[in-house]
This record gives sequence, C-alpha cells and structure tokens, in this order.
Amino acid sequence: MKKHGNNDSSHKPSARNTASRSRGSREQAKGGGGHLSAEWLKNFFSEMLAVERGGIQLYEKALEELDHEELRSKLEQFHEQTQRHVEYCEEFLDAAGADQKSLSPGAKAAEHKAQGLITAEVPQEMADLNNLENLVLAETKDHWNWETLGSLMEQIGDRDLKKVVRRAVREVRKQETDHLTWNQKMLTRLASEAAHQTAEAEQPEEREGYERRDH
Repeated sequence: MKKHGNNDSSHKPSARNTASRSRGSREQAKGGGGHLSAEWLKNFFSEMLAVERGGIQLYEKALEELDHEELRSKLEQFHEQTQRHVEYCEEFLDAAGADQKSLSPGAKAAEHKAQGLITAEVPQEMADLNNLENLVLAETKDHWNWETLGSLMEQIGDRDLKKVVRRAVREVRKQETDHLTWNQKMLTRLASEAAHQTAEAEQPEEREGYERRDH
C-alpha cells in the first residue's frame, strides 16, 4: 500500500504571508506601526503650546528693544504667525481631551527655559544680537516640534484629532522653517557687523601704539 505524505499546505506559511509579516515587523521597529500613545500626545501638545507661548514673549521683547528697524516687518510677521501657532496647539489639546491649564513636565521645562532667556540682561548695544540669539534657540526647538509632529501624525489613532493636526502641520511647517532660517541669517549678519565695528574701533589705538614706539 502506497503511503501518502501530508501534503496539506494550509498549515505552512506562504512566502507572501511571511514577507508581509517581515515588512510589518520592520515598520514597527522603525516606529511606523501602531498608534501613538494618547497620553504622550497630550504631553507633547502641552509642551508645544508652552514653547509657542514663550516664542510670543521673545518676539515681543525683540520688537520692544529693536534698534535695527529694517528687521521690524519680519519680526512682526513671525510674531503674528506664532500667535496662530498657539491657537493650533490649543486646538490640539481640546481635540485630544486635555486641559490647557495642566502643564506636562516638558511644558514646565519649556516655560522655565523661556523665562531664562527673557530675563537675561545684556548691554543695550547687544540687545538686538541677544534677542535674535534667543529667537534662534526658541525657533530651533519649535521647528523640531513641528517636524516631529509631521512625521508622526499619520500614527494618531483619533480620526478627528488627526484631521486637525494634518491641517495645522500643512500650514505651519514651512513657516517654522522660514522663522528659523531668517533668524539664523540675521543673527549671523549682526554678529558680523559687531565684529567689524570692534575692529574699526581698535585701529586708532593700534596706530597710536605704533606712533609711540616710533618715537
């Protein structure tokens, strides 16, 4: 009698299924699988809001102390856009069912850092340079926040929240890049101007030193 082997392939994973599971595992390993933690999102939105509110204060300080008037229009534009970013972050917290007044640990740290920048004192002639440096620091964090949110937003489980976030990211992402790039460029310009002014002030002293040595 001829023995037949067990040819039932239903218990054997197909190559297609194996490949699919392998891809899924790789996506999860890269953070691409599953939904984001709802609690993490609330904490992150709270921190984003604190950073944006700190940014408003820093722009107001820069405008109040501004000596280089040619920078005013851009600073006012960015200040206005940052106010809108605050509103978006408030919408995120509302959509996520979080209390805007309840600060996450990251939000408390962001508030503390902003106050440190605001209260730092420098000579009047350094005010614009110092304020732009503060804005570069704040906008670097701001830019990172929105880039991170943009890279993770498709993993938000709540459909309504995802819709709100997607709309905001579409508008804000480019603005944050503009804020950071412009502030960096202006900071470099003012630093270069300060360096040349200092060099010009030193030249008469050097000439006087040479003349004394000649005699």
